[in-house]
Amino acid sequence: MKISLVGLSGCGKTSVYSVAFAAKSPEDTKGLSPTILYETRRHPFLGLQVGIFDFGGQEQFRKEYMEKPEIFRGTDILIPIVDLHDPSNFKQAKDYFIDLLDLYRKNNEKPKIFLFLHKYDTENYQKELLDTNVKNAKDLFLDLFKDYDFDFMLTSIYEQDKLAKVFRDVLISQYAELKDHVEKAEKQLDEIKAKVIIADISGNVIVHNVQGVSSGLTLRGDLRDFINACNTVRENIFMSDSARFSGRDADGKEIELHIFKYIISVLVMKSGDLNRDSQDKLNMLLNDMKLFADLIISAHTD
Repeated sequence: MKISLVGLSGCGKTSVYSVAFAAKSPEDTKGLSPTILYETRRHPFLGLQVGIFDFGGQEQFRKEYMEKPEIFRGTDILIPIVDLHDPSNFKQAKDYFIDLLDLYRKNNEKPKIFLFLHKYDTENYQKELLDTNVKNAKDLFLDLFKDYDFDFMLTSIYEQDKLAKVFRDVLISQYAELKDHVEKAEKQLDEIKAKVIIADISGNVIVHNVQGVSSGLTLRGDLRDFINACNTVRENIFMSDSARFSGRDADGKEIELHIFKYIISVLVMKSGDLNRDSQDKLNMLLNDMKLFADLIISAHTD
């Protein structure tokens, strides 16, 4: 899968990537240098290698890569990013996006588009101005993409969990059935009296009900290492595509790790035995995640 991040210089493309995918905090992004021409990064997600192309927004770089349409060829998802703190450049951003759409037409391609109306925060910015800029941005940009498979989001690097969910939904947007399963799992977690983290084997969080377990999409390091170690045992000792690991301490605290089809992991942490209702709902969730893993395998095959 190829994702292209595009927008004017300073709109926040690299910061968005760093917070969502590279486990950076918003404060860590303040010293980032402008992207020169473009940068390519690889990120595993649900067993796929996702290529993320971050295109520099300075005019000199835009002119150079716009003369090389082959660079954009094969884009599955295009993410135009608009800086809500910089309304004076809205018109320039629109002209840039129009040129990009012309380029895709010449390539005979029509990527799915997710428009990020970015910096939807009051970090050094007045709320009243921000609301006005959102309205003006919608008026200017939404019509531009009406002939595409298109959606838009209000985003901010200061809302890391929300940004992670936005990118999770972007990444699974190619597969309607997967999205339905994720939405169902989110509802199920609200009804289970246990801490549950659903992630892929690479440590990308898909759904959870535990505070502080991830930075963007990336699972906390100790939990990621635990899943990775268990997955190694599954692969090299059990030699199976799925496995279950469990442990319990003297106080009755219990942890379970379920790995399904070498792609999905479900980590369950309990402070004691669950009541029947919660256990039934947990069992239902685990069955659904097994089906979810099967769907992923089927989607990859297709």
